[in-house]
Amino acid sequence: MSRLKRFANWLLLSVLTISLIVGCGLLARNDSANDSALEVTTQPASGCRIVQHDLGETEICGQPQKVVTLSAHILDLLLSLDVQPFASTLPLNAHTGEVFNDPARQIPYLGERLTGQPINLGRDHTPSLEALVGLKPDLIVGEGGRNADEYELLSEIAPTLLWNDRTALGKWQESLQDLATALGMDTKAETVIQQYEAAIASARADLVEVVAAHPKLLLLGANRLDEGFVVIAPDSYLGALLAGIGFQIIPPPAAAINASTPLMSIEALPELNDADTIIVLGWNFDTSEGLEKSDPSADTSMGDLLETHQVKTIQQDWQTNSIAQSLTASQENRVYFTTFYKWNGLNGPIGAELILEQLRQFFLTDNRSQ
Repeated sequence: MSRLKRFANWLLLSVLTISLIVGCGLLARNDSANDSALEVTTQPASGCRIVQHDLGETEICGQPQKVVTLSAHILDLLLSLDVQPFASTLPLNAHTGEVFNDPARQIPYLGERLTGQPINLGRDHTPSLEALVGLKPDLIVGEGGRNADEYELLSEIAPTLLWNDRTALGKWQESLQDLATALGMDTKAETVIQQYEAAIASARADLVEVVAAHPKLLLLGANRLDEGFVVIAPDSYLGALLAGIGFQIIPPPAAAINASTPLMSIEALPELNDADTIIVLGWNFDTSEGLEKSDPSADTSMGDLLETHQVKTIQQDWQTNSIAQSLTASQENRVYFTTFYKWNGLNGPIGAELILEQLRQFFLTDNRSQ
């Protein structure tokens, strides 16, 4: 009898054990199923992708057709991918029409690459939100430094991507890759970056003798010398571009790096007298005068007008300032003037092409008038 009782107890224990194993298995499968369901809900829908940018992440679905740019820098990136803007803003917007009906003349430096007539949304910092709502764009792209406060509003209108620090070393390449992902053009971004590197190599070959003879280059930005100037650092968009050609970029003095303002006093210029060559970027962004065409029918682009507008004041200041004229580069007639807008406002692959073209004009043809 005890033997039978032991058998009964063993049988009961076996049944309980099997039940426990089966129950755990079912629970595990249910947990797994729940986890899978959770994963599905957090993944983008079919045909969609999550794009990272400096203000967060945004889901982009399908192929955006109506793309809006909110800065010249982003327009540079978009055009480099061979995508045309549906609407655009500009930092300097002297054109007041509802559309850019003649973009080659109305949009500085980049307008010649536009094949259509994008809607004019006004200035970068104050785009017309009312117009944007009416346009119903598929994608809005811009800069965090200009439109971060409007990010939530913009995101309600359309998927929005914003990036910061366009002048930082390597930043435009990262932003370009993000933008290409949003547009479903990842391989195109790699091609654009390779073309940029090839253009740098070509310029390095063309300017090898110039660099060997005058390797030390100083980059300054200013409007009026009595208001101060900035020194553009080596670890920046411009610094990397020019160092790629072979120049040694003179850095800002330590005191300027640690100061509360990037502006340096004119009295600090002699500290930078090691420069063999100086390139001065004029940044006059006052559009109240100097950007109006006296003859609207004249074959003059906004880029041509801007070239004169941003260079005129600083060039006159430099030529009449005794401290500036005491520098070795000034005495050897190796100071060049150009626009801040072109050199440090586009900050993309197309802007780089324009800079390399002007460097060849500076150093190989030297058609300046000082």
